[in-house]
Amino acid sequence: MRTSQLLPHGRLPRALTALALWIGLVTVPTAAASPVLLDPPEAGTPEEEEEEDAPAVIAPEPAPEPEPPVAAKSKQAKPGKKPTKSSSAKKPKGDPRCGGKTPIWEHRVKAGDNLGRIAGQYGVRMSDITKLNAKLKKNPDKLSIGQIVLVCPDPEVPPHLEEEGSYTVKKGDSLSEIAEKHHMKVAELIALQKGSLRKRLDANKSDLRPGDELTIMIDRGIVAAFAPTHDEDRGVLRVGIPLDPGKHYYIKRPHLAFGTGATIKAIKAAISKYAMLKGIKGGPPVHVGDISARGGGPLKGHKSHQKGVDVDVGLVLKGADASEVRFLSGNADNLDVARTWALIKSFVDTKEVRAIFLDYGLQKILYEHAKKKGVPESKLDELFQYPRGKGRGYGIIRHWKGHRDHFHVRFHR
Repeated sequence: MRTSQLLPHGRLPRALTALALWIGLVTVPTAAASPVLLDPPEAGTPEEEEEEDAPAVIAPEPAPEPEPPVAAKSKQAKPGKKPTKSSSAKKPKGDPRCGGKTPIWEHRVKAGDNLGRIAGQYGVRMSDITKLNAKLKKNPDKLSIGQIVLVCPDPEVPPHLEEEGSYTVKKGDSLSEIAEKHHMKVAELIALQKGSLRKRLDANKSDLRPGDELTIMIDRGIVAAFAPTHDEDRGVLRVGIPLDPGKHYYIKRPHLAFGTGATIKAIKAAISKYAMLKGIKGGPPVHVGDISARGGGPLKGHKSHQKGVDVDVGLVLKGADASEVRFLSGNADNLDVARTWALIKSFVDTKEVRAIFLDYGLQKILYEHAKKKGVPESKLDELFQYPRGKGRGYGIIRHWKGHRDHFHVRFHR
């Protein structure tokens, strides 16, 4: 029998110590003797006895690690039934005030804005905006930062999400290059600056220094609700009206000069007005290119010209190129700038023009001419994509590849 079995943990009360010594169960160690080694507690036995009624304390188990999510199996749509689309994926319907073609967009006025710039940003006219915003009719120049202006954007110039950011000026940078890269004019870029930098640039636009932190607007892309959903160039011409020969214009291919009634009327009105302008008499006749085939539809050599609402018009040239009936590329040497600008403006003034596509380099020549002639800044902002770069749609007169020898007019209907 082991002592630890008689006396738990090998502990002996004093009263029993003498008896234990007398019968020889234990010995008292001496200096020379080895110490007595008591058996350790048995495995699993607590070192101290628990009270009989004490409840067992159970340590909480660690929380199990979350299992990786299991991809839910997609349910197949039953035959004959279309899967239900999420309501969030539906594109907002067109607003009745926009003719049902597009939702209303709320433009928040920022530093440097004017009514022409707001119109140009969405490819519409200033008059279109004042129709939607009654308060602007009395004083269209009275805009305040943060003010909300309602707009019906042209479907081809949808609104973009923009946010304020910064650009660190590098050696060799110029304000004009930075502004064009971010689809702004220099004046608009300067208007965004604050403090001493703003004062310095107001005093001298060329006083731009490496390390300057410029406030810019960063383009984050088209607002999803306004993204184009179909190709607007495709279609047919149900009732084709021919453009009859006229005194002031030459029709290149009469069998491809059919348009809607409104288109033909607008073409005649624009050319008649142009021909009557002071200083225009004596110039070459207007060269009218393709409109559409009699019934519309795809036309060889054109992406559009299918619905009777597009017409190509030759540039007005001077010198030896003036009498050429073919479309010839324009440049600073052969372009009759005054007459070409007068012709384009005559089309714009019909109020029926939705867009004019023209090479960006030629826009520059016409823009600078119009500015010298005193065209107001807001009107230039409304009409021209230049000088904001050709990477993003803007204004009524927009860049399109292949339009250096003519301009393309697109009408509303």
